[in-house]
Amino acid sequence: MIRVAAISLFLLLAACATTPTEWVRSDTGAVQRDSDYKDCRNIAWKQALDESSSTRPLYPPWTGTGFNTWGAPWREPRTPSYFDRGPREAEFTDYCMRERGYRLQVVGSAR
Repeated sequence: MIRVAAISLFLLLAACATTPTEWVRSDTGAVQRDSDYKDCRNIAWKQALDESSSTRPLYPPWTGTGFNTWGAPWREPRTPSYFDRGPREAEFTDYCMRERGYRLQVVGSAR
């Protein structure tokens, strides 16, 4: 039983481990790639902020999070996109890098 539990734990940890990746493009070096990535991150940050500006929290700061009691009791609280900016920023960054011709590759892989 201990052996089965140990093997199960090992497989679970292996499944949770992340594989390191990096952006690659055949005609681009590391300096240019890092510059493009920084540029894409800045563009993505601004885009995510613009997208969420109409749903920013009002005073008090917890408005819209479901912690306020001012809304109608039959309406479910909705968390606005203001609080989901991180995932949207990552999506925009990914899109920007792919539009510039990059692709994600496992580190150490020579494809």
